[in-house]
Amino acid sequence: MSARLYRFFPAVLGLAAAFPAQQPQEKAIAYPKKDALSPFRTPIDVYAPPDEVFRLLRVMQSIADAPNAPISYGKDGREVVADERWQGARAELIQKGIDAGYLAQIMRLNRNVSDRATSFYGAFHVANIDHVFELIAHIPGEPERRTRQAAMPRAIEFLRANLNRRFGDLPKDNKDQLLKEMPQPGSPAALAAGITRLPGDDDWLHKITLMPFCQMLDLDEAIDQAQALWFLKEAVAIRSDLAQLWLEPALPRLRQLLVAKDARVREQAVGLFQAIGPKDLAPPPATDAELLAWSELAAKTLFPPIRNVNDAIVQMLPSAERTAIGNTLRQALKAGSLGDPTQGERKDGQRYRGFRLHALPNELKALALPTGAVITAVNGVAVADAAALLATIEAQLQAQKKQARLFVDYVLQGEARAIEYRLL
Repeated sequence: MSARLYRFFPAVLGLAAAFPAQQPQEKAIAYPKKDALSPFRTPIDVYAPPDEVFRLLRVMQSIADAPNAPISYGKDGREVVADERWQGARAELIQKGIDAGYLAQIMRLNRNVSDRATSFYGAFHVANIDHVFELIAHIPGEPERRTRQAAMPRAIEFLRANLNRRFGDLPKDNKDQLLKEMPQPGSPAALAAGITRLPGDDDWLHKITLMPFCQMLDLDEAIDQAQALWFLKEAVAIRSDLAQLWLEPALPRLRQLLVAKDARVREQAVGLFQAIGPKDLAPPPATDAELLAWSELAAKTLFPPIRNVNDAIVQMLPSAERTAIGNTLRQALKAGSLGDPTQGERKDGQRYRGFRLHALPNELKALALPTGAVITAVNGVAVADAAALLATIEAQLQAQKKQARLFVDYVLQGEARAIEYRLL
């Protein structure tokens, strides 16, 4: 991205006039619960920002926003302007420091548009990197589009410079200091902070909350949808795990926007699916039906419809793959080709009867049942042969309908085990 992309961001996504509101439709809402970060806030309070800090920030902001300002970005992802006045103000600002908490209060509560814009500009000059990430999450809730439009590309530059850093990248002294300051796992302070272990070298140093940006997808104005899509695309291109953390609930909405009437919304949605898709993903097709099928292929890399979570839980989302598994299992059980009835005694002395599995065909490998497993019950209902197993599965699915769960008890090498199938 160009170091001065923020100046061209409106041109990339189009002016507001070029984005008529989309026709009302039933939206697939990923994150319905709203909080202080959700679009859009209604700030009504009056805050008096710190005079000297804001004076310096406004000097920097006015110089940076001037046409043809010589802007670049440092290794830390922060904006730099090759102007002595800007650099002098920046040096003074570093000496004084910026209170991230106060900036957040102004962003959320201050009704003065100019003060909020200056707070968003100042956010990227807060010394603590984690505090900057927390302030970035306030962008979608800002009601003034121009302020959001200026902040998003600056945020992406900051993410590019910092989001890929891992604990192992730190010098030893820094790592030792962080470990010293962290509460020990098991302590009340650690439990309160959700800390279950000390960080390892492969752990990410920083995190970003993308839920407010996903909530922007639910807005009616196409320009807001396009800006949210652009930000999400750039963020997950930096770290794919962000897509796994945040985007799955939003996939139905993303597919709606993929076939939106506005060309720029479609373009940004296509870009997002390309960002999460495999490297060999084919170019996007032209028709809506083909585009939706293409998006399914793009999403499967990060969001496979059949997922073996931990060898004890298998998640099965609606998909052609789940349908194929169901059809193959039904046919195989009717034909009696999967196994045979058996009985025996567990190591603990308990007798059992059940249906012993031979090696599963490739179509059923996703069920994660080992060869020789003896299925004894499904959701507590005893099964002794293929017919009983099939009848029980079908009865349980019929009774539960949507989001069914099948708890399968089985015996393997004399040990009682179980696996859960979640049909989401």
